[in-house]
Formats: sequence, C-alpha cells, structure tokens
Amino acid sequence: MFKTSTIFLTFMIVCMGFSFHANAQIGYLNPNLKELPIVISWTGDGIKITAKGTYANTTNFLHVKASRYLEQAGSNEIRVIPGSVNTPVIIDLSNFIRKTEPTADTGNMVDLSTPFIDIEMPKLALSNYNEPNSFILDLRGFTDESNYSQQLFLFRGLDVFFVATDNCANLAANGNKVLVSVGHCEVKHVVLKGGLLDLDDMDEKIPALCRKYNERYYTQSDGDAFVCLEDCKEEDPLALQNQSHVRGLVTKYNITDFEDHPISFLDDVILTKKGVGLNLKAKPLKPLRKRKNKKVAYEAYDHYKFFPWYEFINLSFTKYVDENQLLIEDAYNNSYIFNSRVHFSNVELIQFFNELQALISAQVK
Repeated sequence: MFKTSTIFLTFMIVCMGFSFHANAQIGYLNPNLKELPIVISWTGDGIKITAKGTYANTTNFLHVKASRYLEQAGSNEIRVIPGSVNTPVIIDLSNFIRKTEPTADTGNMVDLSTPFIDIEMPKLALSNYNEPNSFILDLRGFTDESNYSQQLFLFRGLDVFFVATDNCANLAANGNKVLVSVGHCEVKHVVLKGGLLDLDDMDEKIPALCRKYNERYYTQSDGDAFVCLEDCKEEDPLALQNQSHVRGLVTKYNITDFEDHPISFLDDVILTKKGVGLNLKAKPLKPLRKRKNKKVAYEAYDHYKFFPWYEFINLSFTKYVDENQLLIEDAYNNSYIFNSRVHFSNVELIQFFNELQALISAQVK
C-alpha cells in the first residue's frame, strides 16, 4: 500500500472554453514525444498514407487489409479513395510501438524483430470512438474543390498522441479527438507524434513528489497537506472518511477505467495513475447567507474535469495577474486559470506542475 499526498489546496479553475475554430497551436509540446513513422498527406484528388524514414524501404511495413476505400499505390503507400464519408481509416500501431522487453533494444521503442503497422477501413462507420489507447484525427478541408471534405483516422495502440501542422490550419481537441482544418493551407501534410507511457512505478514516484512539496512549502502547524488513505487504518481515525471522500472524487471525475486508481488527493483534487482530476467549481469568496435547507448557488461553470496524462504533459504554466493565479494552456488553444488562495503561490504551483509533468513525460516510450 502507499501513502497518498498532494500539494493541491483550495483553488479555483475557470475554463475559458473549447472551440473547433481555434487558430494555430499554442502551449507546450512535450519534447519526449517521438514522431510516428508515417505521413498523412493530401493533394487535390485525395489523401495518401506513406511510410517515412528507414521504414519507407521496409517490405510490407504498412499491412493493408482489402477495402473498397483503400488502394495500394506502392509498397508502403496507400491512397484513401474519396467517398468514404465518416468511415474511419484504422491505423493500428500495436505491433510497432511496444513496451520494451528485456531482450529488446532499450534505446528504441520499436520491436526490431517484426515492426509493421496495420491499416484497414471497416465496412461500416464505428459507433464508438472511445476505445482504450486510441485517438481520433478528424481531417477537414483537404481538397481544393471543397472545404467541406472530411476524413477520420482512428489510431490504436497509443497512450499519448499529438498532431502538428502549418500555423495556417485550425486545430482543436476534445478528449481523444483532434480536429485539423487545413483548407487553403500551403503545407499538405500533418506531423504525428506519440508513444506509450510506462506507469508501473507511479504509485511511489507521485506520492514522493507530493511529500517533497509538502515539506518545502506547507506552512500549517497542525499536520501535513496530504491525507493518509490505505496504509494507516489503525492509526488514523479519519481513514474511513478519507476513503469515502476518494470514492466521491472518482464519481465526480467519472473515472471509470478499471485499470485506474487514486494515488494522491486532497479535498476536491485527485491524482490517479492515469491523470489529474480538478475541481472547476468556484466557491464563494465570502460566506453567503442562505435560507434553511437552501444550498449555496455556484457559478455556471460548476463542473469537474479530468486531465489524462496525454493532455497534462502538453500543458504550459505561466504566472497570471497576481501571486496566486496562474494561466494553463494546452497545444490546442484551451486555457484555464488556477487561483491558489491557500498555502501555495502560483510560482510554487508552477514548479510542482512542471516537475510532475517532467516525471510523467520521462515515462513516454
């Protein structure tokens, strides 16, 4: 068992919205993400998928399953025939990007024995794109004749994923779906990055990082900033209450992945093996008088958000307005304002977030 801890105390987050009309890419691109060995490009007559680098000359590196919408144009070149509408091209990297085995090359994420990528297109559009370890690329406006052209790509076998292209393009993201609108752009391809996350030792590393910041910055004299969960049931009279609290957080953040579990928490903030859940609820700055049996009214953005690690590692953190607030931006133009009003300044929070980000991104393989 482990002792859970976190430096997060009461702070406010204001979400400034998600839009499919954002321009260019901002924020932070994690340098640990490796480029995938394929290129998606387009001309006026459609889209091509080609192998890149040394894999371009590898026999049958792209394994293509017969489909009415996929055409083999070369040994490692595939043409997506127009007319597939919303039927996604499935690009499965499970046999290319693998966890490093003891006998494999530890300096390379590729299993050198049989590296290949499966590409197929189902006969029918998929009804659910929220598959584990998968991401959707929604490419629009790639034909000269129509800005309404659209093609979906489903990437399987990835824990983290990132799409980059010319600043002319409009980009946005929502969960595991990335929209790229490229109408009238000079650049005719997208850069794809991604990999796997090795999180086997996060149960030890994340609590250790939280304890480090508790010891450095927590100023209360009546205890620590972290709470004990599983490993102190006999000593801590609040152990059962803490467990109930964590179960409530799991419900609020809609953490339903059976492989996930809480690592560190305090109040309405939780760090799990797969990401960070944050309370977006803005509590009143001053006590409000309320009638009997009447609940306090919160602002319209009263909700909770869970950042999976693939989102968290591409966030940027900067000071904002005063010593408490900090601005958080992602690479797809979403932004958030954190207000830490107790115990930790924005500089201390930025340090923590950056160190947590470095800790997670170092695990990208």
